[in-house]
Amino acid sequence: MFNFSGSEIVFLLILGLVVLGPEKLPIVLRKAGRLYGEFKRVTSDAQSDFRQAFAEPIKDFQDAANEYKSVFTSAADEVGSSLKETVDTD
Repeated sequence: MFNFSGSEIVFLLILGLVVLGPEKLPIVLRKAGRLYGEFKRVTSDAQSDFRQAFAEPIKDFQDAANEYKSVFTSAADEVGSSLKETVDTD
């Protein structure tokens, strides 16, 4: 999610140490870690719920599209064979 290099992380830790002090920095980092974990869990759950909610409608749509494709393909094959017969008889 965040693309920090090693030097950027070290800089942020030093900055946090200066701003928050050695007593509060571990507490803040722990809270930030928990919030990040909660955020990841919520987004994962939302993504899973979205997939479950739309799985059946998407499958129905794909089935209908495949059915129409089959109908159009067979119709095109019939037209092609009719044209071939017409051309061959001439």
